[in-house]
Amino acid sequence: MSSIVRKSIANGVSFNSVNEERFKTAKISVTMFVPLEKSTAAGYALLPSLLAYSCKKYPDAISLNRVLSNCYGAGIGAYCRKMGECLAMTLTISGIDDRYTMQGEKISPELVDLLCEVIFNPKIENKAFAEEDFNQCKRQLIEAIDAEYNEKRIYAISQLTSAMCENEAYGIKRYGSREDVESLTAADMYEYWQNALKNSRVEVMMLGSSNPDMAQKIITERFSQLQRNVPEIKTEIIKDSTDVKSVTETSDIAQAKLVMGFRTASAEPEDDTVPMSLTVAILGGTPSSKFFLNVREKLSLCYYCAARFDKLKGIVIVDSGVEKENIQRTIEEIKNQLADMQKGNITDFEISSAKLALVNNLKSSQDTLSGTEAWYIGQMLDSKLSTVDEVVNALNSVTKETIVKLANTIKLDTIYLLQPNSSKEAE
Repeated sequence: MSSIVRKSIANGVSFNSVNEERFKTAKISVTMFVPLEKSTAAGYALLPSLLAYSCKKYPDAISLNRVLSNCYGAGIGAYCRKMGECLAMTLTISGIDDRYTMQGEKISPELVDLLCEVIFNPKIENKAFAEEDFNQCKRQLIEAIDAEYNEKRIYAISQLTSAMCENEAYGIKRYGSREDVESLTAADMYEYWQNALKNSRVEVMMLGSSNPDMAQKIITERFSQLQRNVPEIKTEIIKDSTDVKSVTETSDIAQAKLVMGFRTASAEPEDDTVPMSLTVAILGGTPSSKFFLNVREKLSLCYYCAARFDKLKGIVIVDSGVEKENIQRTIEEIKNQLADMQKGNITDFEISSAKLALVNNLKSSQDTLSGTEAWYIGQMLDSKLSTVDEVVNALNSVTKETIVKLANTIKLDTIYLLQPNSSKEAE
């Protein structure tokens, strides 16, 4: 599997290169990490798409798409994600690898130049982004927030997180609130852009077989012109829970959404996050898990029941879709399955099946450049960068004793229920 070469090129800026010859494309990304705060989440969530929309050199979609087409159909992407208690704003450009150009020309420097134009030289008018571009991107972000509300499974998980971590930065939604987005102005976004360039931790990544030296030189020159301050990026870890909170909402839905949040003692930079990921997979992360085979299949209490582990925050989220009359039984059976695991009632089949499923997922994540990039970006806040093979080896060495020990650190913290309103039940 591919390994990564990492170099510091400016204050708080690292250049990461992954030599990968299996694909005919190359990809370059710039990710800016900032602390997750309620007052700034909406602005930072909007910034990547606004930067990718146009730039001063190519001030509209037609001119930008024309230059991308001339680069063998290259493409620009932008997104924002929550990682622990920080926001990661990413802009990418991908195109044909230098090995496959028709005349043997090197287009990777052009791709890097174009990405830098988008990031460092946007279309600014009187210290504000162009109003038309701003309004378009703002509308799209509001639509994304509304779409998240309309997808009730995603909405329920988000509400559980907000309730469970209401006094922690982790409880802030990755897009901020709809009201905060609506209040943003084009002049505000100019300030967010300036702050992101000067007050963030930056990870640049180049993947493919093209020589990374020129890309590194171009990006180093850009960042070296800035006076930068690097913020502290950290996530508050709460390892135990005393009182279990319960939150209930109603909605015009037919099927209730039940989400349960658990605290654990495993989170970065601890070295037991890989064994904990296996523990959670056995509990509810695969088709051979305890939740799937017992809560869903054997007892038919729910339509789905899945568990996921956030290694940066150290929490486990279990979500399920249930009929109203089965809600309490489902809660009790989820608790029973965890208690059974904590007593050591785990079969060799359950362990080997979970290991096989996780290993397969890990290896398949490397089947694309985007998957490889996501693998390393997902570790940028970890104590160290690991290859897939290293994690696979760590997974395969986990013992039953370790699994039982870690299962006993999983403590229920919050129960969130989104249930049908009375009018929907009457239909």
